[in-house]
Amino acid sequence: MRKRASSLWEIWFGLLAILSVIPLWLVDYPPIQDLPQHLAAIRVLHSFRDPAFGFASYFTIDILRTQYLLYYLAAHALAYLFDLVLANKILLTVVISATPYAMRSLLRALAGDQRLALFVLPLTYNAHLILGFFNFLAAVPLALYGLSLAVQQRGRPGRLKAATWAMLTLVTFYTHVVPFGLLIFGSFLVFLGVDLKGTIKRFALFIPAALGVLFWIVTSPAGHSFRTAALLSDSRSGPQPFFQPWREALRDAPAWMTDILWDQFDDRLLLAWGALAAAALLCGLGIPRIGSARTYLRGLLEHPKYRLSLLAPVAALAYFVSPTSYDWIWPIAQRFPLLAAIFFIPALPRPKWIFGYFIYLAVSVIALAQFYQVGTAFRYYQQQEVGDFEGALEAIPERERVAGLIWQRGSAVVKFSPFIHYVAYYLVRKGGAVMFTFADFPASPYTFLEQNRPERVPPRWEWKPEAVDPARDLSWYRYVLVRGGPGPIASQREVYAPVYRGHKWSVWKRSK
Repeated sequence: MRKRASSLWEIWFGLLAILSVIPLWLVDYPPIQDLPQHLAAIRVLHSFRDPAFGFASYFTIDILRTQYLLYYLAAHALAYLFDLVLANKILLTVVISATPYAMRSLLRALAGDQRLALFVLPLTYNAHLILGFFNFLAAVPLALYGLSLAVQQRGRPGRLKAATWAMLTLVTFYTHVVPFGLLIFGSFLVFLGVDLKGTIKRFALFIPAALGVLFWIVTSPAGHSFRTAALLSDSRSGPQPFFQPWREALRDAPAWMTDILWDQFDDRLLLAWGALAAAALLCGLGIPRIGSARTYLRGLLEHPKYRLSLLAPVAALAYFVSPTSYDWIWPIAQRFPLLAAIFFIPALPRPKWIFGYFIYLAVSVIALAQFYQVGTAFRYYQQQEVGDFEGALEAIPERERVAGLIWQRGSAVVKFSPFIHYVAYYLVRKGGAVMFTFADFPASPYTFLEQNRPERVPPRWEWKPEAVDPARDLSWYRYVLVRGGPGPIASQREVYAPVYRGHKWSVWKRSK
C-alpha cells in the first residue's frame, strides 16, 4: 500500500512539473521582456564565425565580461542539437521543472516531508521569469541542490559529495550571484560545528568558489563596480546606490513574486499560497508547548533544518536593506522576496493528521489554476498582440543594421514591456547588428567593435522613441523596425521610405 502511494505521488509530482512548463510551449513568442536579448547573445556566441550572420564585422566576444556563463554556454551547446530558439526553450523548461525537484531533494536531505515541494509550483510564473531574468532563475535550483549536498556532506561525508558540492557552488556563482550568496550562507550554517578540526575541513570546500569570486572581482566590469562600491562606500564620488523607502518596498513586495498579469488572479493566488503556507505551519507546529523556544535553540546547534530556517528571514531582511540599484546593476533588492518565499518552504514542519492532504491538494489546485491562466494569457498575446511581426522581419534583408523604435511596448494581458526588445529577434534570425541591444552592457558576453559600431545611446534610449531624431540618431542603420507610431520617421520622406506597413509593425529603409 505504501509503495503504491509512493508511486502515485511520483506520478502526480512529475505531472505537475510537466504542466508547469506548458505555457512556454503553447506559443512561438512568449511574452518575456528580455528573451530576445538573451537569444541574441546566444546567437552571437553560437554563430559568430558563420558568414551567413556577419557578426565578425560588428562584434567581438569576451565571455569573461559576464558572470552569466552557465546559462549562455549551456544554450550554446544545446544549439548544436536543436534550433537555437528551441534550444533556449528546452533549457528554460529544464530550469523551471528542475526547481520543484531541487526543493524535494533538499527536503529529503533534511528528513522533511517531500510533499512540501509542491509549494514551489505556484511560484513558477513570477516577475523574474516574465522580465527574462533567466540566469537568476537557473541559479535557484542549483542553490537548492547545493544545500541538499551540504546537508548530506555534513551527515555522511564523502570525497565525491565534497567535490560535487564544491563544483556546484562554483557553477552557481557563474550563473547568478544572489542565489549563490544564499547557498554560501546556508552551507556555512550547515558546515559550522563544535569540532574545530571538522569545521575547518568542511570550510576548505569553499576555496574553489572563493577563487572564482576573486577572479570575477578582478577581471569583470561587474566586479569593478563591486570594488568601487566597497572602496567608496563612504564617499559621494562615483555611482551611488539607490535605496527604496521601506514602506514602498513593503507595498511593492508582491509585485516581485507572482504579480505578472493585469487581472487580479495572481494577486489572489499569492494570498492563497500564503494562507496555505500558514496553515501548513500551524498544522505542523500544533499547540505551542512550554520549552519550545529552548527546543528550537537546541535545534540550531544540532539539526541543519533549524539552521536553514534562517535563510527565509535573512532573504526578507535583505530585501529591505539592500539597494534597489547600483550603477548599471538593477534590480538588486527585488531578487529577495521570491527567494524568501522559496527558502521558507524547507522550514515548514510536516502538517499533521489529515490536514496535510487537504493542504497539498489545495496547493496543487492553485498551481494548476496558475498554469491555465498564464497559458491563456500567453495564447492571447500570441494571437492578438504579436500581429504581423513575421511579415515585418521578412521585409528586411539579411546581415543588415537595424534600429528598433517601439512606441507600443506593453501588453493588455501580461505586465511589463514584452515588445521592448523585439528588434533583437532580427539579429537572432538574420544576423547583422541591431539597436537597442545589450551588447554595450558590462555583463554582455559580446561587444561592438570600436571601428564599426553605432553611436552610444543614453540610458533608457529604448524606452523613449519620442526623443529619437531619426535623421540625426539613426544614420548608422539602414533599416528601422517600428511598432506603433511611426512618429517623426514617417515625415522624413527624403530620408526614409516604407518597405513594409502592417497593422502593428512597419519597416522603413534609409535612402541616404
